[in-house]
Amino acid sequence: MRRCIVLLVLLTSMVSGCGKKEVSFSEIRIDQATRDVKSFIETSVTTEDSNGIHILGNASDTRYLYLDQDFLESGKGFGSLDIKTDDNSWNIYLTEEDEVMKPAENYRLYKITLDKEYEYMRVFKNGEETYFQSVGG
Repeated sequence: MRRCIVLLVLLTSMVSGCGKKEVSFSEIRIDQATRDVKSFIETSVTTEDSNGIHILGNASDTRYLYLDQDFLESGKGFGSLDIKTDDNSWNIYLTEEDEVMKPAENYRLYKITLDKEYEYMRVFKNGEETYFQSVGG
């Protein structure tokens, strides 16, 4: 009986450990980022027509999305982030909030972990496709 329970536990842990990898993201502070990410952020150049969307990929499955103040339109705040994938592309969907309380930080930094390599990457702001102001690697 004891052997059956041990075997069942082992099989369950093996099956759950071999689950499908998923795309995930989390918001982080700049001080939690790697040195490369901090350097990229410090050297990101904003121009008069900057949209404030920057992306850095320093590993095959990890990306960092940096949104600065240029991302926000006047009187708006940082909203939500969503990521959707299909066979060969991953898409970032960003929104702004209309009702704004003074944010603690004037940026957003997200660490994104991909489930595989994709051929294409696209970004959308408030439902409309846009571009990355800067891309680093």
